[in-house]
Amino acid sequence: MPNEEQARSTFARMQSRYGSVLGGLQADIQRADLGAKGVFYRVRVGPMSSREEAARVCSQLKSAGGDCLVTR
Repeated sequence: MPNEEQARSTFARMQSRYGSVLGGLQADIQRADLGAKGVFYRVRVGPMSSREEAARVCSQLKSAGGDCLVTR
């Protein structure tokens, strides 16, 4: 997202749409400076206790029609 407010708004919409998957998770908005491409804001969700849990949540989100990527 090009700004932090849009990132927060996007997470709120996703949490509403995919409440069964994202309902109990918190948003962690991170600033990413991509140099010539500009500054963007990433939405990360959690907390997750393990990579396996993150992969399970991501799989559930994809099954529900959303999109995600598991990172460190």
